[in-house]
Amino acid sequence: EKANRDDNLSTYVELVSKADREKAPSIRQAFERINQRSSANIAHLEQRLQDCLTQLKRLEQKNLSPADSSPSPPPQTLKVNVAHQGPYNMFKFRPTEAPLIEECSIPESPENESIIEAAPKQYLEEEAKKKLQELRSQITELKEYHKVLDSQRNKLDEAWKADKKQIMELLQEEKKRHYNLEIQVNDAVQLNLNEITNLKHDLACTEEKMVYQSYERSRDVWEVLDSYQTRLAKLEQQQQAQQQEAMEMPQASMYKLYGQLMNLLLTIAAIILVFFSTISAFIVPLLHTRMRAVSTLLVITIITLAWNYFHDIIESEWKTWLPSS
Repeated sequence: EKANRDDNLSTYVELVSKADREKAPSIRQAFERINQRSSANIAHLEQRLQDCLTQLKRLEQKNLSPADSSPSPPPQTLKVNVAHQGPYNMFKFRPTEAPLIEECSIPESPENESIIEAAPKQYLEEEAKKKLQELRSQITELKEYHKVLDSQRNKLDEAWKADKKQIMELLQEEKKRHYNLEIQVNDAVQLNLNEITNLKHDLACTEEKMVYQSYERSRDVWEVLDSYQTRLAKLEQQQQAQQQEAMEMPQASMYKLYGQLMNLLLTIAAIILVFFSTISAFIVPLLHTRMRAVSTLLVITIITLAWNYFHDIIESEWKTWLPSS
């Protein structure tokens, strides 16, 4: 039983070292329950062993005491009628009965002496038989108790094995669940990391596109402004040259008029260019995506239709409000 308790302790240490923190209390409770059973069985067996030892000492003392302390009866006191009294009654007289026995006059004969000598031997044999019978009965009781203890030990061993099997199954299930949870957590973390990397890549791409588009737009605007400036400079140079030629020529007034007309045309052209540039600046954002382009086209068609049918609508309204005379 002590060896089983030591084995249980070693298995408990191994399970606790391998198990998780959540399953450690349940393993500890199972081990404490099994350890309490083993301790109770050990204490019961030790108590039973002490009882058996005390009983054995008592039996040994009882076996030794009749042989040592049984006094041999004196022949003077045994002057009774042996035919009427048995051998057991011969040793039951007390010392107070000695005067009564002495008064009985029984003739002494060799037959009476042989009976007196054989009586203690028969008594001792019967006592020994009784003690032997008691010892045999106690031995049978001890054997039966040993069988009961053996059956209890087998039951406890089976219960311990069942508990151990259950605990191992629970540990295996917990390991599988932990492994599955770890796989799921790793998959979720990997998905989140992939999404984060994709978002970073998309943000970087959009940022590059925005920078490139703003750079392209600013470059186009600067190119248009440079072309306008160069054209204006060329026109001014042409105008100055024409003015000089007109001043040198006799028909200066005609050239002057022509120059003023050219200036006017240039200013009109510049105004028209600025107007179209502003219109394009307003229209280009509306045509940036498909939805915006479709919506702008719908608005333009609605406006053109309204403009085309505006006169008809006005005439029909006048007719309805002002009937003919």
